[in-house]
Amino acid sequence: MVRKRAAMAAAGAVLTLTVVSTGAATGAATAAPVTSAPVAAVAADEPDPLPNFVGRNLFRVYSTVSAETALKIRDLSGEHRKVLWPPNWKVCTQSPKAGTKLRGGTLELGVVKTDEKCPKR
Repeated sequence: MVRKRAAMAAAGAVLTLTVVSTGAATGAATAAPVTSAPVAAVAADEPDPLPNFVGRNLFRVYSTVSAETALKIRDLSGEHRKVLWPPNWKVCTQSPKAGTKLRGGTLELGVVKTDEKCPKR
């Protein structure tokens, strides 16, 4: 993600290299532009594929997905608890599945407390 952001910031920028040489007789420094080349841009429209969050801590989800992605989190224990502290929860189910390229959509997660077992599907 960081590489894409850096490439996007550099997209369209032009790199100019300058060589400084000293004149042998005068000792004066002169500068001459050598070359200019456009920096290659990464496809900014292509989202990263979703990792497999099943079995991982819910905090990892929050720190991984982009701000454009909405999260819909559901307690799978049947107790309808609200997630107030993500590090205390683990992911049991995810939709869409890992590998899906999602940008601006909704990631649905089924979670339980970290010391609980995930229910059978």
